[in-house]
Amino acid sequence: MKKKFVKRLAAGIFATVLTVGALAGCGSKAVENTAAQDAAVEETTVQETAEPEAPAEDAAKAQTKETGTDEAVAAEGEVTTIYAATGGSPKPFTFVDDSNELTGHNIELIKAIFDKLPQYKLEIEVTDFASIFAGLDSDRYQIGVNNFAKNEQRKEKYLFTDPIFANEYVAIFAKDNKKAETIESWDDLAGLKTISQAGINITTALENYNTANPDKSIVIEYSESDLVLQIQDVEAGKYDFVLMDKPMFEYYQNEFNFNVTGITISNDVSKDLMEEPYSYLIVSAGNEQLVDDINKALKEVIEEGTSKEINEKWFGSDYSPSYE
Repeated sequence: MKKKFVKRLAAGIFATVLTVGALAGCGSKAVENTAAQDAAVEETTVQETAEPEAPAEDAAKAQTKETGTDEAVAAEGEVTTIYAATGGSPKPFTFVDDSNELTGHNIELIKAIFDKLPQYKLEIEVTDFASIFAGLDSDRYQIGVNNFAKNEQRKEKYLFTDPIFANEYVAIFAKDNKKAETIESWDDLAGLKTISQAGINITTALENYNTANPDKSIVIEYSESDLVLQIQDVEAGKYDFVLMDKPMFEYYQNEFNFNVTGITISNDVSKDLMEEPYSYLIVSAGNEQLVDDINKALKEVIEEGTSKEINEKWFGSDYSPSYE
């Protein structure tokens, strides 16, 4: 199948270029204005559902990338520029630090993968979440890197790499919330209210549960607020709980010591809701060779221990997928 990459000559040095948009600082504990937050949530939800078309210049850029692709592949020393997009949250998977540098688990891992692929040059851009999908659709971006989960809708439109992260899940309740004492299964969360970001793996699990259980659904309020604010809202009683990756919760709890308790959701149950409790890189359609190359390099990164080092740096434990 015809690849849809940009082909550019490089002299032997492959730099990772970061284009950072204006983002709100992660970790802020300020309480956001409710009306402004609701408006932002509505806008994000509409964009995620509609998956807006890319601007004309993006379409032109995609068309340009198709021209001469096959001829360029044959040229010795040719380097393919790969554009990856991230929303810059949730921390610590992807975020902009105090030095205005993009970092996090997903970012370090994708860089380690491309360090093993000298035929490519990786450029990472920060954009709003909905624009990741619009960019993948137009091939402005070849990769989405945002702790993504699989779902049926995405599998119809995009390619997925092998898993990059093995998730475990916890439901976070305020310590004084008596409802937490009765939680033993997903069914016990039915009727409770939670907050979650559209499109991420946690939200996919919640949505899949609601689809399978329309008579006992979980109430989901979509938000782009960072997880610190989401946990604070749970502490304050605005929401019953927030569902999180276990390693992410441990990261935030060690830093902020919230007055909350975490109830582990078993991986067996999570598999029923998400196929597999994993996160992936998403790749635009038609780029099968890129997926194959990434998977080969990812396996090396995991087996040589680099993935373990990155996981332990950010989470204190190794959440690398197993190839056994």
